[in-house]
Order: sequence, then structure tokens, then C-alpha cells
Amino acid sequence: MAVENVTYLGDLNPATPTGAAPKSEGDDEIRNIKRGLRQSFAGFLGAILVTGTDGGAPNAYTLTPAQPLVAYSTKMLAVFVPVAGNTGATTMNISGLGPKEVVSVAGVALVAGDLTAGRFYTAFYDGARFRLDNVTQNYVDQLVIAGTVPGVNDPTNNGRVFGSVARAGAWVSLDGRGDPVFDNGDVANGTAIVDYRKGDGQRIRATGQHTMTATGFPSGRLAGILLELMDYGKIALVTTGITWIKADGTETTNFAQSGITFPAAGRGRAVLYSLGDGVVYGKAA
Repeated sequence: MAVENVTYLGDLNPATPTGAAPKSEGDDEIRNIKRGLRQSFAGFLGAILVTGTDGGAPNAYTLTPAQPLVAYSTKMLAVFVPVAGNTGATTMNISGLGPKEVVSVAGVALVAGDLTAGRFYTAFYDGARFRLDNVTQNYVDQLVIAGTVPGVNDPTNNGRVFGSVARAGAWVSLDGRGDPVFDNGDVANGTAIVDYRKGDGQRIRATGQHTMTATGFPSGRLAGILLELMDYGKIALVTTGITWIKADGTETTNFAQSGITFPAAGRGRAVLYSLGDGVVYGKAA
């Protein structure tokens, strides 16, 4: 019987050679197997796929194959299951060959929560690091959510919900509970900036002569802030970008002409609001 012609592993016939085949063809059959293996895993000069017993600790994982890995091989694929979730930058050490950094599918260091205990992960060795083949939840959050929702990690968004303002995405300052009062702190000389995005209730304490201005009001809708102004009667308040409404309904941009006064010691109150047209109005509360 003629020796089969093998190029890839799929060409091998498990039914041959038969027991009647001459022993002299044994070397040809061995060469067939070698050829099929080389052609089916073309380009690999070392290990191709490795897995084993998972171990280690968060951020420093180990993998122990039953047959120890001789050396890390470029483009080798490792399959592992973290024994615990990671809390930051992470390494993998296979067969005690030394820890190698594990990076995301995007090639950046892992952050807390990228790896979850009990889940299966695959990672390719690029010659220096293991690069995950899996898309982690954090990667999805960073790529998709952060790309479409501005300021995801901005601490001033605490307690807000993301919505639509004038058909554009924006953080809405009022959630179902209402915002906590934001304390702008003590203001000495300089400028006190009242930023609508910090919440619809804000507190400022006057400790020196300063100018007040307002920013962050959304366009296309009504928005307002209730200000608690502590000790503001002891300074001659100057404002920029705020139109003050007098008691008779007339308007002025000069606070000194508004007729509004605050106690020198203790709390006074004012409202700043906008109709979404770019003008910020102020009046006594």
C-alpha cells in the first residue's frame, strides 16, 4: 500500500498504516506526521498553547502546566482562570519562568476589575508581555461609555444622572433625591466662580473683597441655583456676567445698583437662574 501524502494534520488517516504494511515504510509515516505538524502550526518555533493549574494571588498570577513550560515563546497562547479578581497592574508567571506583565487587548496596563475570579481568559505572549485576547468590562467602559459620555470620571458629577439637554448629552444636576449643597468654601481676594454643574444648592463664605461670576448653565432650558452667601454684607460685592433683577423688576449688571443687601454676619440668600439663552439672572431669595 502506498504511503499517504500528508500536508496538514487533516490529511492523516487514522486507519493507516495497517498491520500488513511493510515496516520499511515506518520512517515515511513518521515523516508524514512531522510534516503535518509543521505545516499545521507553521511559524511556531516554541510552545503554542499552554494551560495548567491556576494559582498565585491578585495581580500576581501563576500557571503550572503538568508538563513544565521550557521557555516563553512569542505568539504562544496561555489559557488561565484567575484565582481572584485583579486590583491593578498584573503579572503572569508560568512554570516559574518569571513574571510577565499582563496587558489589555488595547496593550495598556490592567486596572482594578479587568480580571474576574473564575472566568476563562486567553492571552498571547508578544515576546515581552501577555496581551489579553478577551475584551474586559473595563475596556468596554473606557472605549464605548467614556467615548460617548463626557466626564465619566469627573468627581463633580457625583449624584447626577446623564441625560439630554438641547439634543446633546449632558450631566443633569438634579437627580431623584436632589443635589447635596456644594460648599465652595471661603473666598478671599480674587474671583468666586459659581458653577451650575456643581449642583443647584451652593454655599460661599466671604472672607475678603472679591468678584463673583457664574458659569456652566445649560442652553435651551431653565436652570437655577440657590446660593447661601455667608457674611457677604461685609464686602462691596462686584459681579461679572450676572444680570441682577431689582425689586421693581428693572435690571442691572452692576450689583451695587441692584439694591440687594446681605447681612454682614450670617447667611443671606440669592438665586441665580438662566432661561437657556446664555444670560444668567440674579435676584434676592
